[in-house]
Amino acid sequence: MIEGKGAPALKKILLLAAFLGVWQACCLPSAAQSAAAVFVVEPAHRVVTLTGFTRPRTRLALVSEVPARCTQVYADVGDPIGEKGVFATLDTTFIRLELQANRADQQRLKSDVAYFDKETSRYRNLVGGKHAAQSQLDGIVRDLVTARQQLERLRIDEMTLAERLRRHTISAPSGWRVIERSVEPGEWVTQGQKLAVIGDFDTLLVPLALSVREFEALKAMERIELTLPDSGTRISAVVERVSPDFDPATRKINVDLQVTGETGVLRGGIRTELALRMPDEGGAVAVPQSALTRAYEDWFLVRPDGERVRVLVLGPGEQAGTMRVRSAQVHAGDVFLVTPEAG
Repeated sequence: MIEGKGAPALKKILLLAAFLGVWQACCLPSAAQSAAAVFVVEPAHRVVTLTGFTRPRTRLALVSEVPARCTQVYADVGDPIGEKGVFATLDTTFIRLELQANRADQQRLKSDVAYFDKETSRYRNLVGGKHAAQSQLDGIVRDLVTARQQLERLRIDEMTLAERLRRHTISAPSGWRVIERSVEPGEWVTQGQKLAVIGDFDTLLVPLALSVREFEALKAMERIELTLPDSGTRISAVVERVSPDFDPATRKINVDLQVTGETGVLRGGIRTELALRMPDEGGAVAVPQSALTRAYEDWFLVRPDGERVRVLVLGPGEQAGTMRVRSAQVHAGDVFLVTPEAG
């Protein structure tokens, strides 16, 4: 019990303090309310997985340029071409005989040229001394010119025969591997016949067909990684080439990725997967799972001012603890409560 002259004033102070406490409790937000956690809405992303298979960087068909009988094949399917760069040889018997005949004719004509050259000099002296007719000198000169022309023609024929002889050896880049083989020793080979298909497996490519959005996502990647699902490993890759046109059937862009990481086995047909992180085309956004409240069959997000916004839940988000939602009233950059119940 308060007594004395100051009792009325003290009572007023106590009543005022009690009133202020009640007013603060009822009208001012609590510390928890003022510190309620919020988040900023971000666009939802989806992961698109594209599958491709490795293939050699270059394929080359080995074709015979001359008709002949095959005498030897030096590599079978899967074998590398040897250091000498020879896949097969063809019979050179007849072409060598032609070369021998050509060279014999050249020797004969060289003798004729030497003879006519001497005769030309001799008849010039005779004509100068009035001991022979000019017509005789003209005939000798004509024979000399003809012999020289024939000799030059034989030299050209020799080069042609030598080139044909060289083409009886079916050459190929050393180290490339045989993909297909369609010739056997003893078999007659026609001009233009395909003998084998070889490939450069030292460099592997992965061809892909990408939409415009997928291609833009690929260009935005700082580092391209391919997954080998059959072995569970990952390898690096770079963009080797991009077609400037598009495939009219698929309306996509053809892109070749070059494998730069070690695959373990240099061969075609290795299944690879490329994961592309792309914005959701349906306008979905990613929100924390805790931000969703449910009323009956509907889901809501709550703004900091308490407004509830109904959303359609599409499924789990890209990151753990997030959900993909869509609503005409929710856009990237909007702010909502992380835990509405706590607010």
